Order: sequence, then C-alpha cells, then structure tokens
Amino acid sequence: MTLHKILPLSLLALSLTACGILSQPPAPVEQGTSIQPAPAPVVENPYGAADDAPYTPPAATPVQPAPAPVSSGSYVPPNSTYIPSNAPVDPNATTHTVVYGDTVYNLSKRYNINADELRSLNNIVDNNITIGQVLRLPNRGAVATPAPAQPAPAVAPATPATPAAAPVVSGTTRQVAGITWARPTNGQIFSNFGGTNKGVKYSGQSGQPIYAAADGEVKYSGSGLRGYGNLLIIQHNSKYLTAYGNNATIMVKEGQKVKRGQQIATMGNTDATQTQLHFEVRENGNAVDPTKFVP
Repeated sequence: MTLHKILPLSLLALSLTACGILSQPPAPVEQGTSIQPAPAPVVENPYGAADDAPYTPPAATPVQPAPAPVSSGSYVPPNSTYIPSNAPVDPNATTHTVVYGDTVYNLSKRYNINADELRSLNNIVDNNITIGQVLRLPNRGAVATPAPAQPAPAVAPATPATPAAAPVVSGTTRQVAGITWARPTNGQIFSNFGGTNKGVKYSGQSGQPIYAAADGEVKYSGSGLRGYGNLLIIQHNSKYLTAYGNNATIMVKEGQKVKRGQQIATMGNTDATQTQLHFEVRENGNAVDPTKFVP
C-alpha cells in the first residue's frame, strides 16, 4: 500500500480512538466515608419491664400454716378449735393409745383416774402427749373412785347450829352474758390485756385471797402449764371459763363446785417474777379482755 493511502487510515484510527477516549464517562470519584460503629445490642431489661417502670417482684407463694398441735392439757390455746374425744374406754385397761382429741385432763376424767398419777406413770412434762403414744394406766382392775368431799367441821354439842356463811364477794358485781361476775382479788391491775398478755395481772401481797369470779366447776388444778405456775381453771358454762395463775396455794380440787366470791387460792409468785394473780377470761377458748366482765 502506498504512503498516501496509509496516512489517511492512520489519521482515521487515531481520530476514532480519541473520540472513544473522549466519549468514555469519567471514573467515579469515591467519597470518603467515616466508619460508623455497629449499634450496641439491645439488652433485655432483667426485670421484664420498661426502664422507668418500678420492679414488681412475683407474688410469693403463700406458706400454708402447720396444723395445730393436739392440745395436751385442759387449757385450750387461742384461735384453735379443740374437739375432745369422747370415745368409750375400758375402765380396767392398763394402757391407752392416744388419738386426736385426747388430753391428760380428758383421759383422767374418762378413766376416772388422777391426772397427776397419769403424768407420773408416763413421765409427762407440761401435759405434752402425742397421737399414737401408748400411755400406761394405773393397774387397779376397777374404776377408781373419786376422793370423798371434805367433811364439814364438827360443831360443839353445846353450841346451836348456825347457817353457813355466804361466800365473801370482793367488791361489786356485774352482769355480762347471763353471768354475775365479781373481782377475783382486791389487788390493782398493773398489766393490761393485749399483745402477748392473754389476761390481766393483779398486784398484791403473798397469801392474799383469790376468789372465784363467778359460779362454776373446777376443771383444772395443777402446775402443768409453763408460765402459769399453780393454776386453776373454772368452767362457768359451755361458753365461758376463767383461769387463775401464779398462785401460792390452791384450795379447791378438780370437779369441785364453787360459788362466786368463794376463796379458791392464795396469791403467790409461782413461775412468775413477782407476787401477782394472772387472771384470764376465755370465750369459746379465745382470750378476751377480763375488764369487760369483772367490775
């Protein structure tokens, strides 16, 4: 090929190349970008609520109270229902297996035996007996007979008989719940009813007379209940009883009928830090304020 033909072709190729270069789009300019930190993971609130909401703990599962223990004495604790066992017994038996409703007092009455002897035979402390316990009974082969009533003092032949003196009533009386009540002693109240105190406490002198607050029958006479010392319990009707604790001496026996104002004990400090009378009124087994009954 001659030079004059080659030159136009070269110029054409260069021209096309230049046009191609000029027609290409410019390379994109990358803009500088800052590296953003990854977002922090969302932590779930451990209390299961918004941050500004107060934490409410889950409701606690109520604890079921333990069943009330079997009462072992004639004294029924407050807020409990005591159903005595009245199952027939063999008066000639030498042992007894304790069931629900049995107490030392209840068993002594059903077997017609002395409660102190029953405690002594079985080493019973504080009248504590348990269901299933086998108790030894006095081996007498017959029903024990109650102790005879104390004979009245003899009257001199030359002296004519005089009517029995009426019981001494301490102070005035008050009618409450169909019962006539009187103060159990002449002392002053120094500890009122409430809190852990199930009754009231009267001050006084050692040996001071203690009177029955109302007519009734002695249901307990002994020292088997801790904190009460020499204790008397008198049943006035199916609903009410009174308790007289910390006595120095007891002058009546279980099963004995007493009259309002009759002296039943003397004031003392048995199982107490000072000379006093601890006095309670119980309504269906529950302690109530004695000052609402006795004047």
